[in-house]
Amino acid sequence: MTSASTYSESGQSTDQEPDAPAGYQADAQPQLAWDRLPVQTPPVLAEDCLLHGQAVEAGEVTIILSQVALKHVAAHSYSNLECEVGGALLGHAYRNNGRVYLEVHAALPAVTEDQGPVHFTFTADAWSRLHQDRTEYFPDLAIVGWFHTHPDLGVFYSSDDVVVHSAAFTLPWHVGLVLDPIRKETSFFGWNAGELVPYSGFYEMRDLQPYSLLEWQVVHSQIWDHAYDYHEAQGPSSNTVYLPPSNRMALPALKPYMGFALAAIGLLLSLFLLVAWVLPLTREVDRLQNMVIVLADTALADSNAALCPDPQLRILAPLSGGRTLVGSTIEVTGTAMIANAARYQINVRPAESARWTLVDTRRKGTKLGQLAAWDTASAPVGDYEMRLTAVDSNNIRLSGSPPCAIAIRLVP
Repeated sequence: MTSASTYSESGQSTDQEPDAPAGYQADAQPQLAWDRLPVQTPPVLAEDCLLHGQAVEAGEVTIILSQVALKHVAAHSYSNLECEVGGALLGHAYRNNGRVYLEVHAALPAVTEDQGPVHFTFTADAWSRLHQDRTEYFPDLAIVGWFHTHPDLGVFYSSDDVVVHSAAFTLPWHVGLVLDPIRKETSFFGWNAGELVPYSGFYEMRDLQPYSLLEWQVVHSQIWDHAYDYHEAQGPSSNTVYLPPSNRMALPALKPYMGFALAAIGLLLSLFLLVAWVLPLTREVDRLQNMVIVLADTALADSNAALCPDPQLRILAPLSGGRTLVGSTIEVTGTAMIANAARYQINVRPAESARWTLVDTRRKGTKLGQLAAWDTASAPVGDYEMRLTAVDSNNIRLSGSPPCAIAIRLVP
């Protein structure tokens, strides 16, 4: 939900540090993010802070959470124990001696109507209100992460949480805080070498008092590949069907009319499953797609969104300016929903060339999905331009829809 230009420049740079922080992969995020990250001397952690959890591992962001921010998070977390609540974390990031430090100085609650016992969503209105509140109350701080609660569910990242983080918090120092106000548990999540992982621990800044204000225990967490609106199976018998032997006689063959009756029952069951399961699942997928597209407008404000003026024709991944290892396959994800378009073309060309090469053609539009896959095995190292274009049945670009073009660098 933020972009490379939203970090705070309030920190004073003391020297130049050309190397990227530990654990960073050049193809995971645009180099522009590191170029803008200031160099600053962190506080003396052993004296000015309290460690919660385990020591920070290599590649993880060193999080320093102020006691003021802790109070903000706690106040909103206990405001509703029946539904998930959440908001934004505010602060600034910097680097020092090859490590990334993130100081979180405040938190803002998100006012959203799309929340329930097992879900929390940043709507467009909620996100717009968060930006207004940040500008009004904390103009010197940037949105550097988010927090939300799992009341009596435990602490983890569900697949929905991964979608939100991956779409909105794309910079390598962006973090997510999950806490269970009933079980008194918490954990941070963030990027490490381009992957979302639970963090080992974080530091509490002694800015209000010398002893800790943290009310929750840092627990070892995990990232799920599914949502959490169902109960996990307990024990081996819960996912095993056991048929004991029986001495009863087998049923005789069914009469013809019984076959029709069973077919009718099967049809009714299919309709029931369609209404009770498929349609709600479709609505949930559509909700997540709309949320990702809304958040991506802000997250990509300085990269892809600026280069793709039509939000209905946009490459969301990879990020413009990113680096990818030559020989890998680049999956192109985005939005292609132009009226009257016969097909969509994805082309690439070297930066200094005028000749485009067709990567793939897509005939069906998509609100959010994979548009193409570019195999770079035969491509030489260098800078490339990728273009997404909507064309008519004669392969002529639609005049009312400007193409989306991003920059990609292949590195050895």
